[in-house]
Amino acid sequence: ARLFTAHGHSVTTVCGIGGGTAAVRLPEDKSAQAQVTALRPVLSVQDVVFVHNVMTMPFHLGLTEALGRLAEELPGVRFIAWVHDVAARNPDYRRTPPLIRSVHPCFEYVAVSPLRARDFQRAVHDPTVRCRVVPNGLDPARVLGLPPSVAEFAREHCLLDGRMILLHPARLLPRKGIEKSLAVAQALRTRGIPATVLVTAARDPHRDWNHLFTRELHHLAVNRSAIFVSDHLTVGDEELSGLYVLADALIFPSRREGFGLPLLEAAMHRLPVFCSDIEPLRDLLRENATLFRHDAKAPDIAARIAAVLDSSPAHRERKRILREFSWPFI
Repeated sequence: ARLFTAHGHSVTTVCGIGGGTAAVRLPEDKSAQAQVTALRPVLSVQDVVFVHNVMTMPFHLGLTEALGRLAEELPGVRFIAWVHDVAARNPDYRRTPPLIRSVHPCFEYVAVSPLRARDFQRAVHDPTVRCRVVPNGLDPARVLGLPPSVAEFAREHCLLDGRMILLHPARLLPRKGIEKSLAVAQALRTRGIPATVLVTAARDPHRDWNHLFTRELHHLAVNRSAIFVSDHLTVGDEELSGLYVLADALIFPSRREGFGLPLLEAAMHRLPVFCSDIEPLRDLLRENATLFRHDAKAPDIAARIAAVLDSSPAHRERKRILREFSWPFI
């Protein structure tokens, strides 16, 4: 409902007593006629009616019968049975009425997995009946627990589409090597890997020339290869934590540092670290850090990042899930 509404559709939700937030509630009278009377004015003005599990589970047979009648009475409305569970194929349900073991000619059937599609076909004793498979999905921003501002930022810039996200938390200072991070993102794209580097990008108010340096960096950020986060939202502790959750790795190509706190923060978020082989950075982490010379070429750094991340099953699965099982994709 949230996704359809966000894409400009008008959505009406219908559920039973105690069934959560709904625009319309079913009557307490569970008879089929009572359900028909209550639902006809609501469903008759819809383009599509999604029916979740009701046509294959025995929890509300009056509603199951009513929806079958209404599908016949309202030929201009598309009825889709969304099958998550099939009681007739579940040994926990010893007896199932014929009503939920039959194919309704006015319904289209969609199952969440090939297994459920086969369960449905076996339940209705027709291996040829059409039952499309559309997987269940997830909202990545909600699953990751991103703060609202970071979630909106990620959606606005399509950062949850499976691309590689590199985080470079830094003020806009020449010694931070930000131009190297931008070049690495471009080099990854040259290798056929969609990549975006997020630079937290707090401007240094103590240096008069900083605005010129900032302009030069923005000029280098082309084709979404880099985003200066502070141009879009205020980065406090909560937002910075959300950016670490969003990212796939930390890139930190500084030429000089006094300590290097982002390396420790990245490790706390289980992020692999790619940083300059300088003191004190080389001494902060004992594992999960890939060091490179601060004057290393961007294509060489990009190749090492790609190799390390591609060798991680967890990274590969995270990217695949974003590409195949996020609700926007579905």
